Amino acid sequence: MSELVKNKIEYMLIIVQMFADKYQISNRLAYQYLCNYKGTELLEKQYNTFHTLSYDDVIDDVAAFCHNNGGYLL
Repeated sequence: MSELVKNKIEYMLIIVQMFADKYQISNRLAYQYLCNYKGTELLEKQYNTFHTLSYDDVIDDVAAFCHNNGGYLL
């Protein structure tokens, strides 16, 4: 496994945990929510940009993206 893939996985795990904490849901539910509303796809595609931003900004951006795709947590 390449170093980039490891970094992306680690980064996504952190985002899932922080997303769960912010919305007071389990990590499992946060992951399912992000998958269902394409948040994980956004994180994957925009990793090069997102990892330069604060975690709070990324979580807010991903939450808004998921909301625009039918999510309900906002």
